[in-house]
Amino acid sequence: MYCRLSSDDNNGNQESMSISNQRDMLLSYIQERGWRLRDIYIDDGYSGTTFERPDFMRMISDIEMGKLNLVITKDLSRLGKNYVMTGQYTDFFFPQFGVRYIAVNEGYDSQNADNDIAPFKNILNEMYAKDISKKVLSSRQTSARQGKFMGSQPPLGYMRSQTDKHLLVPDEDAASIVKRVFKDFADGDSGRHIADILNKEGFPSPAVYHYGKKGKTHPNPKVSNTWGGSATILQMMKNEVYIGNTVQNKRSVTSFKTGKRHP
Repeated sequence: MYCRLSSDDNNGNQESMSISNQRDMLLSYIQERGWRLRDIYIDDGYSGTTFERPDFMRMISDIEMGKLNLVITKDLSRLGKNYVMTGQYTDFFFPQFGVRYIAVNEGYDSQNADNDIAPFKNILNEMYAKDISKKVLSSRQTSARQGKFMGSQPPLGYMRSQTDKHLLVPDEDAASIVKRVFKDFADGDSGRHIADILNKEGFPSPAVYHYGKKGKTHPNPKVSNTWGGSATILQMMKNEVYIGNTVQNKRSVTSFKTGKRHP
């Protein structure tokens, strides 16, 4: 059985959509019919508009290896909210590997001939996801126009205000480093030499410092703890946040289905 939940599903009825509710409901359905449960696949925090979800991909791999003959979800939207891709799985992939698919709440069972309404439900699920995406984008654009910080990580030398997460205030621990970098650059020092000095003194790279400030390690172990030479320094020199301007929406999402961004 497959369960999925994302922030997009917070539609005022979050408890009924919760992973635990989905799991309990499907377990009861399976036990009532005396079926053997092979595995439980859960993607908590993943949007239905993408199919690059860890446990979904694991389930697909198990199907390809012949380990499963039935997939069951609470409803069609748990499988996905991209109607083209959802249809690819329900109409082509599952039948190709002899897998029966059931969406309990919507009475969908691939063994039944009366499934004509399913494509329309998939379209409605995608329209809902698209509507949520447009509302989030509009809200972020409005906040950006008001000068609120909407980024995920404050620039080095700043941190979020404890009273307003959209307001940047100086981070005194790093502000002195930023001021020093600007002074050395203005005095004619090269970006590479400034970076070398910071590395020798053991000051962490901006990305690593950001997580260290919160008492965490960077989630990507490949991220370097050293300053990458002139590129990082020059990037700081061009960042207008250091003269009091907020510059946002540098990149936008081309499609809510892919999440890919372009300048």
